[in-house]
Formats: sequence, C-alpha cells, structure tokens
Amino acid sequence: MFSSEQNSSKPVKYGELIVLGCNGSLPGGERGRRRSRFSLVKRPTANGVKPSTSHTCSPQAAKVISNTSQHSVSYTLSWAETVVVEYTDDNETDMYQIGRSTERPIDIVVTNTGSGGHGNGPVRSLQSTISRFACRIVCDRTPPYTARLYAAGFDCSRNIFLGEKAAKWHTFGGQMDGLTTNGVLLMQPARGSRPAVWREISVCGNVFTLRDPASPQNRGKQVKDESPILLDGSLIDLCGVTLLWRSVEGLANSPTSSHLEALRLRLNAARPQCPVLLSTLAFPSLDGPRPRRPWAYMTCGHVHGYHPWQGRGVVFKQQSSPEAEKSETEGDGGRDSGDREGHMEGIENDGEAVTEERDGDREEKVDSGREGETVKRGQDEGQRDIEKDREREREKERQMEEIEGEVEAIKGDRECPLCRSRGPYVPLTLGRVSGVYTDAETPSHAFVPCGHVCSKGTAEHWSKTPLKRGTHSFHPACPFCLRQLRRDRPFVRLIFQGPLD
Repeated sequence: MFSSEQNSSKPVKYGELIVLGCNGSLPGGERGRRRSRFSLVKRPTANGVKPSTSHTCSPQAAKVISNTSQHSVSYTLSWAETVVVEYTDDNETDMYQIGRSTERPIDIVVTNTGSGGHGNGPVRSLQSTISRFACRIVCDRTPPYTARLYAAGFDCSRNIFLGEKAAKWHTFGGQMDGLTTNGVLLMQPARGSRPAVWREISVCGNVFTLRDPASPQNRGKQVKDESPILLDGSLIDLCGVTLLWRSVEGLANSPTSSHLEALRLRLNAARPQCPVLLSTLAFPSLDGPRPRRPWAYMTCGHVHGYHPWQGRGVVFKQQSSPEAEKSETEGDGGRDSGDREGHMEGIENDGEAVTEERDGDREEKVDSGREGETVKRGQDEGQRDIEKDREREREKERQMEEIEGEVEAIKGDRECPLCRSRGPYVPLTLGRVSGVYTDAETPSHAFVPCGHVCSKGTAEHWSKTPLKRGTHSFHPACPFCLRQLRRDRPFVRLIFQGPLD
C-alpha cells in the first residue's frame, strides 16, 4: 500500500522529481532521460563542484581561461570586462542537471507542458520557453542527504555563460551572482502560519523575491532567512514546466501506483449506475476500452454515463435503432423471396402445359429457368453484401456522432436530469500520479472543469496551490493536466448512484 523505506541493499535515493500536467505518462512514451518521473540516486562517484577562484579579464581572455577540463561561470559585465569564477571538484556532493537540451551534460530532459483541453499532457511547443541548461540540483552524499537548487546548468564545455543583458551583481563577499533570463522559481510548502510563496533562485543558490516584469534586469529583494534546500512538496518552475520534489520520507507516506489501482478496482466493484440509462459504469484501466466511462456534471457532482440529452427544451436528432433497420432489411428480403417463388411456380406450370412433341423446347425453357434462378440468387447475395456495407457505414456515422456529441458536451453547459442544475458535463479520469496525492483515501472528488478524480485532501491541497500560468500570472491548476481551476468552485464532490439490486 505504501512505499517501503530504503535499506542497505539498495542504492541511496535522494528523492524524486515529478512532472506536473501529464498524469503519469508522456504522449510520446517514457524513454531515456525524457520521462514524467525521475529518481535521484547516489552516484557511484561524486560529480559535484563548488566555486573556487575568480578572475576579472576581457571577454577574449575569458575564453582562454575557460576550458573544458574545469567547470566555470562567466559573468559578462560589459564589452570590455568579464568575471570568470572557476569551480573545483566536490567529493561530498552529487550534481544533477535539468533542461530541454538532449546533450550529454543534461541528466533530466524536460519539455513544455500545455493545458489546452481535457486530459492534456506535455506538448511540444513551436518555441520552447525552457532553457537548454535550466538548473541543477546538488545533493549531499552523506545523511541527511540534503538537496539544493541552483539556477543554470553547465553546458558541454562545462561553462555557464551569463550575457551582458542578464541580471548579475557583486556580492558583499567579493563574489559574483546572477539570474538566468527565463528564471528558476521555487515554492516551498506552507509551514504553519507561513504561506507558500514563489521565490527566484540565483546561480549561487540565493533566494530572492520575484522580479518586476517591467524591469527584468533588476533582481528582487534577497530573502536571507530562506534557503534553496528542497523539502517534501517543493515546486520548481522552469518557465514552461513545473516539477514536484518528493523526499524519500514523503514517498514512504504516499500511496503507490498499486494502491491507486486497488482503489480503482474498489470503485468499479461498487457497480455505480447511470441514473438515466441504468447501465453499470466503470473507470477504465490505463490502456483499456472506455465504453462505460463515467461522466459527471461539474455543478452538482452527479455521475452518469454519457447520454445525448442536453436539457429541457433542447431537441436532439432521433436516430433509428439498429434493430428497426435490421427488421426493415429482413422485410425487403422476404418480399424478394416471395416474388422469386411465384416466378418459379409460373415457370413450372408453363412446363406442364407443353406437349410431348415439344420436349426439346420444354427442356430448353426449364434450363433457362434454372439459369434465371442462379442469376437471381447471385443478385440477392450481392444485395445482402451491399446492405452489410451500408450497415457498417451507418455504424461509423453513429460512432462519429457520438464522438461529436462528447466534444460538444465538453464545450458547452448541460442540464443534470436529477437536479436540473446546469454546468459543464465532462468525462471523469482518475489521477494516476501517486506522488501528487497527499493521502491514500478513496478518490471522491473531481477538479472543475477538467474532471480529474482524486481524494478530498488532494483536491483541497492543489486548489490552494498557485501554479505559474504564462509568464507572470499564478493560478491554482489541476496537477494532472495543468488546466486552470474555477475560482468559485475548484473541485466538486462526486455523487454516485448505487446498483438497483
């Protein structure tokens, strides 16, 4: 049910990073360094670095000082002055780099996530807003295995380059620090009376308030009593993707994927019914069919199966049933058979009226009648094939109309047949990212308006957590698809109809 704790036989695990907005899987599949969930484990050999000496020189001399055998950070102050800070190896830490680049220095490849519709996941944008070398996480190799966040990552030449337009400054200790162009934001979980707020992290790991959008080259105020140490539930925003950090202790108290699957089976075992169609509903498995998928009205929470009824006074097209079409086809076939029998009877009577002197002519007519029967039978078989093709076409049309109806249902408001309240009518989807859940309770609530289902505690937590929307705005959003939640009612309690028996 819950994650087991680490033991000495397994490699030391620092924590996990979870990509929000993809509901457990990327559209293109989980492969290599591009995944929806990453585990940070202790490396066989330390690869951490720490700042050492600094040099002030011209940009041309900075290229000579910076070499691929040593990590360095270059701060361009003007066209004639550049400060190069050299880094040395740190055998006490492990470093993990994150960005959209697929080059070797990047350990975790991330792409932009979108929220254009129901159940959306990460999508490849035309122009990504994520930096190629966005940030780095440095973990202590000794207990308590503290993880820290730093802006910017080292490229293939082991260099971090901050251009002349990037925000940078001298610190009180004579060192340099700066901010990346797109920014690396961190929000620690709320602790007691202190609310959760977004902060910006610098290249050296200092914490600042958010920059003024009107003057991005000016840093915010430094918050000296806060640190870049990642806590269980910390959120990292890289201007296009949001990552959730879960510590080992936090994962031990969170539900596992197998527990979420058990909860899904428990919901289906209760046999929820559609109060309109009186059919049994079931939440589908990840790759299973979805004919009995539950739908719900987001205003009242009543759960139904999909149906085309939109409300009082709304007329929808009445389709002929397959049984009626089949009976009509059989009726046509019966009339054809009767005509054929009457025709054959006439042929037989004509044959009896022929005289014995005309035996050869009679045999010729009988043979002609048999040939006519064979031709007629072939025509009937061809007609039946045509009817089958027409039936398949009608079935395709019915499926397309059902899909179009589902799309229209998601777009507009519908009236609940039980309580007459109007609101969005959407399909329900179980949230499958166990690390997003705050407890292991039964999924009973759905986010509005996307319809992702989770526990009540999880819904309450994320409805109070502002996530970055665009470049400067923050709003609560569904953690499974990143669709913005309604302000007046971010989630709704689901009301299931039990079986009649």
